[in-house]
Amino acid sequence: MECLTIQACFLQRVYHASDYVNLRSITIVNLELKMAPDIFFKKSSFIHAFKDQITHLSVKISDEIRNELRLKLLTDIYNCIFALITNLKYLDLGVKDNYFFQRSLLSGLSSTTFSSSSIVHLNIKMNNFDDCRYLLDGRLTQLHTFIANIDYIYDPVLMRINPSKIKKISSNIKINTSTLLKLKCFSLYAYLPTNEFDNEVVPFLRRMLHLEKLTLSLGIRGRTSFIDGTHLDNCILSRLPHLHTFVFNIITDFVRSTEHFEPSADHIRRTFIQRGHHADCYIDYHHSNMRRCHVYSVPLNMECMRHISHGFPGGTFINVRILSMLDDSHPFEHNFFAQISRSFPLLSRLIVRNTTPQKEKRSHQLVKLEEISSVIEYSHLVELNCIHAHIDYVEQFLSNVNTCLPCLCKLHVQYEHLVTVTENFTRNTTLMNCVKVKHITFYHEVAMARSKDFHLYFPLL
Repeated sequence: MECLTIQACFLQRVYHASDYVNLRSITIVNLELKMAPDIFFKKSSFIHAFKDQITHLSVKISDEIRNELRLKLLTDIYNCIFALITNLKYLDLGVKDNYFFQRSLLSGLSSTTFSSSSIVHLNIKMNNFDDCRYLLDGRLTQLHTFIANIDYIYDPVLMRINPSKIKKISSNIKINTSTLLKLKCFSLYAYLPTNEFDNEVVPFLRRMLHLEKLTLSLGIRGRTSFIDGTHLDNCILSRLPHLHTFVFNIITDFVRSTEHFEPSADHIRRTFIQRGHHADCYIDYHHSNMRRCHVYSVPLNMECMRHISHGFPGGTFINVRILSMLDDSHPFEHNFFAQISRSFPLLSRLIVRNTTPQKEKRSHQLVKLEEISSVIEYSHLVELNCIHAHIDYVEQFLSNVNTCLPCLCKLHVQYEHLVTVTENFTRNTTLMNCVKVKHITFYHEVAMARSKDFHLYFPLL
């Protein structure tokens, strides 16, 4: 056996059952932090058995990294993997990306932390842009593929309070030119939008002179115009002579309308297509003359797509498993959710953020045959987050008059919304979509005595 994919809870039992002399690749899923020291710290039997033979390692950590203690433990685990598995070439370190780290992972640590002379491919979840820069300071001498999933470029709160301090820290990080020139593939996924695209991200990318593939998933603010193909080509793409693949999901937000020329979605689309990049695009028109432009590669070879609005035109996105929907100016109606189901047929996780109530509400009781046929099915959806959504969207998803969720097992919701929509856990039309749920997160901690009806609704909790 050369490759093994295994649930973390079974790992020790399995690798004690055989010698696995040919094993080179291990994927560990659903790893809880409390189990990790027994697997990855120096004296563990796993490290003793496999530290010299494993070349490919993928670790998916299931915990929410919500406090300093967990973040410190995570950093120690990361560092042990880098330091102790000596022949590692491909490393994928994943953490639930819907919870932010509280700080940088690498700030203040030695340059020997997270170092390796063998790793060529790294996919890692971190906090901010400086973590990316630290990893390119020479500690990873053979790196040619770097996939960085970060919470934000710079902390938006700290940037408002003390931007000069953040810029000073960042300027003291010395990126190694030799490391940059070895990079062939670079991907940057940032959850929160940034005002620092032109000042920080663009100069950073322009130094990767041997880059062949670039992937960007970013929200951009602080500009007076939309990001289009012309701007990207002039400031980045034309400066990378070896680049042959560019994949992108870019939102330019809070751009104020002016009396000068305003590009249409079709115009922006053409600025990409004329340069050989297949793309689609839509523009939202907000209050106070604010505009928002979302442009993305077609087909989109990304697992996660953020943050579509009511203007999303649809399409087919078979690679997307995680989707966030964000719009506080216009409601998401039933027909739009039907379009989302068709556009993302393999969607497993959905985040809905919209505080605007629906205008086209469906009745609790099915009264027309066409309403039966218009029930939306999300066949693969296992996790739904409606914590920052109007109660109408809780009704939209939990009522089987509207939606069928045969695989839903994780639900994030406001407790008051859940009580209202389920009629205090007695309503039949919402029972079917709740009965398989194994995990619920409420917006606030709720002290409640779980009634008999609650247990009937959620028997697997």
